[in-house]
Amino acid sequence: MVRSRTILQAAILCVASTAEAEDSNTSFDFFRRHCLSSGPDFDRTVRAAQAHGWTPLRDEVVIGLAPVDDPESIEGWAAQGNGIGQPLFVGVAKNNLGGKSVQACTVATSGVDSRGFERQLFDVFDAEAIDENRSPTHVHKLYSVIVKGRNELVTLTVPAAPDGSDQLMARSIAETQWEN
Repeated sequence: MVRSRTILQAAILCVASTAEAEDSNTSFDFFRRHCLSSGPDFDRTVRAAQAHGWTPLRDEVVIGLAPVDDPESIEGWAAQGNGIGQPLFVGVAKNNLGGKSVQACTVATSGVDSRGFERQLFDVFDAEAIDENRSPTHVHKLYSVIVKGRNELVTLTVPAAPDGSDQLMARSIAETQWEN
């Protein structure tokens, strides 16, 4: 998993080198729209990727977007165009954890204001901080949000020393919603 994360970080840096720093609004709005507002939804995100012509990612990069080492299903894309200022990596995964079917939606990017992104998470969804783990280079934050009556866990991985043009990985994880 460490190798996959390193490959993902390198891919983000390659994409970021061709783009200018952007406001956190675009990245947050994308995350809100595709991962939070209706919860993570594997099939819906696959359809969105097809409809918008997102570019499929190589397997090594996609695995870096997975919240667990061995997901049942995983897909990932580089999303750009359609109002997205800079490429974003998007991944969705399905898995069974503790006997429950869960889905995850991950957005990774760079060149964003990670503090602004986090502030919007609090302003829009009234996020509740649950946990925080620090390393010398990154901070991994865990939040609980309730969206339309549905509990979701949100993780943010941000630089330990943000400078307003940061790498960021945001993930929403929730129990699968079954339609009747």
